[in-house]
Amino acid sequence: MDVVEVLVKLGGVARTRELVAAGASTTALARACSGELVVRAARGIYALPGGNGELLEARCAGAELSCISAAQQRGLWVLRPPTLLHVSVDHGGLVPSSRLRVHRARLPLSTLSICAQCARCVPELDALCIIESAVVLGLVDLAELRTIARSRRAGALRRVIELIDPHSQSVLETVARYHLVQAGFTVASQVHVGGVGRIDLFVDGVLGIEADGREFHSERREFEEDRRRWNLLTTRGVPILRVSRNLLVNQPDQFIRLVTAALASHSPQR
Repeated sequence: MDVVEVLVKLGGVARTRELVAAGASTTALARACSGELVVRAARGIYALPGGNGELLEARCAGAELSCISAAQQRGLWVLRPPTLLHVSVDHGGLVPSSRLRVHRARLPLSTLSICAQCARCVPELDALCIIESAVVLGLVDLAELRTIARSRRAGALRRVIELIDPHSQSVLETVARYHLVQAGFTVASQVHVGGVGRIDLFVDGVLGIEADGREFHSERREFEEDRRRWNLLTTRGVPILRVSRNLLVNQPDQFIRLVTAALASHSPQR
């Protein structure tokens, strides 16, 4: 099998034994290196030129990506990228690098194990985004999460599990819902409105919230559809707040004040 194809399937970085197990011969590996199609990054570690730098750094340190760094590599919802590279090792030796946050774990790591690591390591909201996305994307099952959360040391994971909504459609929706729930509001997700479609969040049965992560509309059709939905909701007397990533992530207190004011102005008494 072609060495480059194998490396692509393995994420761009692999050990010799992984390449051989996937069908690449040592002769083909040597030929690929001499032709500069593949780089020998360290003893027994090969990579595609300009490939996955974080995975390469972890492998060269004798470790594997883990926790929030592994979540990011696997396409889970990472709210704030980590400042350190999180890796796991299954030995007691030192991993000499100030840029690495080292976890001890049995390798290889499953997505379930990565979720458990995140619950212990990162702030609750960040862990919720990652773990909820794993559920939404079908990579882990809530029942499996609850099973591993039974241990005495899994209190953080149990708290996150109670906050998960498997109907969430985006990381910003998860962030908005988290702040609203923490502030004591009643929140429903993905509420269907006839002729309009789904609203991300509905607060106290009165106020709709649309979490908008786009800086601009990429297509005219998308722009027109948003305006149609907005106008139809307005004619039906449904107030909507469209909130940005900056507001939700960097100014959550301002977001809650905005929601409180909007609810007060549309209360039945008024």
